[in-house]
Amino acid sequence: MIGIAERGIVLLPLAAHSYGPAKQFITITNDAPDAAMRLLGYSVYDSNPGMLLIREAFKNAKSVIVYIPRQGAAAAGKSGTGDRLNAAARHGGTRGNDLQYSIVENPLGGFDVAVYLGGETVSLYEGLGSIEELVARNDGWINFTGTGALEPVAGVKLAGGTDGTLVASDITDFLDQSESVKWNTLAFPFEKTGEAGDPTPALYEAVRTKIKYLREDAGKYRKAVVPNFAADYEGIINVTNGVVVNGQDLGPGQATAWVAGLDAGASNTKSGTGDIYAGATDIIGLKTHAESVAAINRGEFFFRFSEQGDVVVEYDINSLRTFAKPKDETYRKNRVLRVFDTFAESLMLNFPPNRFDNSPLGWDVMEGMGRSILKLFFDAGAAKNVDYEADFRVDRSQSSGDKTYFDVGLEPVDSAEKLFFTIKTR
Repeated sequence: MIGIAERGIVLLPLAAHSYGPAKQFITITNDAPDAAMRLLGYSVYDSNPGMLLIREAFKNAKSVIVYIPRQGAAAAGKSGTGDRLNAAARHGGTRGNDLQYSIVENPLGGFDVAVYLGGETVSLYEGLGSIEELVARNDGWINFTGTGALEPVAGVKLAGGTDGTLVASDITDFLDQSESVKWNTLAFPFEKTGEAGDPTPALYEAVRTKIKYLREDAGKYRKAVVPNFAADYEGIINVTNGVVVNGQDLGPGQATAWVAGLDAGASNTKSGTGDIYAGATDIIGLKTHAESVAAINRGEFFFRFSEQGDVVVEYDINSLRTFAKPKDETYRKNRVLRVFDTFAESLMLNFPPNRFDNSPLGWDVMEGMGRSILKLFFDAGAAKNVDYEADFRVDRSQSSGDKTYFDVGLEPVDSAEKLFFTIKTR
């Protein structure tokens, strides 16, 4: 069975998020967006900066991998005679200060322990006889410790939770660790402050270096969306204006989440040019026609109004603006990049090490499989002008031992986005 690499995964670091485990990749899927609520401290639908980014990514993505670069101190509280019941939020951050618990007698015996988050019950344990029984329940919100009998308490609010202070090395650590997980497009929502000593420009360069390394050295075809970063590289999408969603201003940094979802979620036969930004009602930094032409030439990704009044993508391009062999102007088109990337990933999916014999018979099998992949791309409308025998063949003169060399040709199909009509009077 031949497989084609799937897309749809956004990687999203949450800066200064107020709850959750540090330096851990948390996968959230579009069909169960609140499955990680105990780790993030919020519902995806809550009013919170990080949850907003996740929602915007989910407008196009299948899944979002969240990463919290730094964890703060955990909120804590105590109760009972001699403070023998200790409680601490499972994770650090100020959101832990919204946790509280109560203990009341159960008319049928024992005690009921309830855990609240922002006044809403998130855990309830009935008929417990001791602190040890409560500890054994291993609550997902509060880490209870201690020994002895439970005692009634109207409510203990945890306190002392603090948010971590992000430093540049947290982000570079994140970029290094990102090599270990599978994703398609990184949303990098950090914006430059313009202040002296702002580390953000250096972090942008670190993102470009990492993406370039992944694509060109590690064989991992990833991309990143970065605000106001003229990277001049096909692996970086440069977002240069923002939108208004539900009355809330989203600058270019926040808009990277939606754009990353668009890029990750699009197939290799789909361009994002003209796609509607669902929920957007206005544009921050609207460009005139002349400004738009100049921005396109600079490799900028931005939004405009359609004739119907929708907020749409002007041109689905990346930041590449210097064209030299072997990368011509087509490499700035994100649809074209998605063809190349999914083809390369499909080859890795179907040609793992140690599956085939490195012999004439094995070469025949591998050529047949490779040509079948080409046919799938051709039939889907992702590739054109395919010559199956010439476009996928084993170089038998070089292949020996455990090394197999292939010659592969691929001509991607792009969308018809620049239409020129010559009209003559008759």
